Amino acid sequence: MKKQILLSLILAGSMVTAAHAEEQANQQANTSTVKVTDVQNKEEAAKDIDNEITNAKMRAESGSKSKWSMSADLTYNGGNLVDPLGKVRPNYSGEASQQGVTQMFGDIGVSYRIDPKNRLSLSTGISVVHPLHSSADEISKMSSDGGATDVSTPSISYGHTARIGTTQNSFSASYSHATADYDVNVTKSIGAVGFGHTMIFDIANSNWQPGISTSIGYSVFSDDATATDVIGNKRRRSDYSFGVYPFAEYAFNDTFSFRTVFRPFSYSHMRSDEAGTFEKSMYTQSMGLGIAITRDIYLYPNMQFAPENLKPELTNVGLNTTLNVF
Repeated sequence: MKKQILLSLILAGSMVTAAHAEEQANQQANTSTVKVTDVQNKEEAAKDIDNEITNAKMRAESGSKSKWSMSADLTYNGGNLVDPLGKVRPNYSGEASQQGVTQMFGDIGVSYRIDPKNRLSLSTGISVVHPLHSSADEISKMSSDGGATDVSTPSISYGHTARIGTTQNSFSASYSHATADYDVNVTKSIGAVGFGHTMIFDIANSNWQPGISTSIGYSVFSDDATATDVIGNKRRRSDYSFGVYPFAEYAFNDTFSFRTVFRPFSYSHMRSDEAGTFEKSMYTQSMGLGIAITRDIYLYPNMQFAPENLKPELTNVGLNTTLNVF
C-alpha cells in the first residue's frame, strides 16, 4: 500500500513538472518569435524612400535621406556637336528667350527632410557666363563688377516623392524671387511660381521605364501688360506657360541608363496677347546618358535638337548634375 501511494505521488509530481515545462516552452516560443529589434528594422525599412523609388534620377532629385543636407542642381549649357566646348550656343529651337552663349547655372542651397517622402529646400540661383572661357579673375567677380558670375534669385521649394500603385511619382512646387539687375530693371520681373509632376511607369521584367512630366509656370511682373520697349513695341514676355513631356529610360545596370525626352506640347502665353491665346514651341527632343555615381550624385550628359532642324551645327550639348551632400 505504501509503495502504491509513493508511486502515485511520484507520478503526480512528474505530471505537474511536465506541464510546467510545457507551459514555459510555449511562453518562450511565443515571446521569442518577435523581437523589438526586428520590429524596428522592419519599420525603418518601410520608411526608406528607396524601397519605393528605384529610378536613379528620381532618387537623386528627391534629395539626401538625411534630416539636413546641402543640395545643388547645376546645368552646363554648352555649344553644339561640331564645337561642344565653344562659346556660342546655337538657338536650335528658335525660342526668343534662349540665350546664344554657353553658360553654367543652377541652384545651391540647404534642404530639410520633413519625413521620408517630403522635403523643403531654400536655395539661391547661380550662373557663370562662358565658364570654360572666362579667366579665374572674371569668374571670381560678380557681373555687377564686370565679372562672369551672378548670384541671385533666391527660391523656396517643396518636393514630395512616393510610389502610387505601380508608378513612381515626384511632385514639386516652388517660388523664386527676382533679384538680378536685369530681371528687376529690364524685364521688370518680381518672381515666378512653378509646379511640376513626373510619373514613371514600371514594366514588369523589363529594363525600360516610360514616363511623363508636366510643368506649369506663372511669372509676376512689376509693370503693366501693355508696356512697350524703348522703341515703342509691345514687350514680348511670357506670364504663364505649361508643357507635357513624355520620356523613356533604359537601364543598362544600376549605374548607367539611356534617357530620351520628347517635347511635343509646350505652350506659352504672352502678356500682350489676349487671354487664352498661346504660342506653341517647336517640337524638340533630348537624348543623354544617365550616370548614377552614387545614390546622391547623378550626372546627365545630353544633347538637344529639333527634328525640323536636324543638323550638327543646330544642336546643343550640355551636362546636368544633381548633387546631395550629407
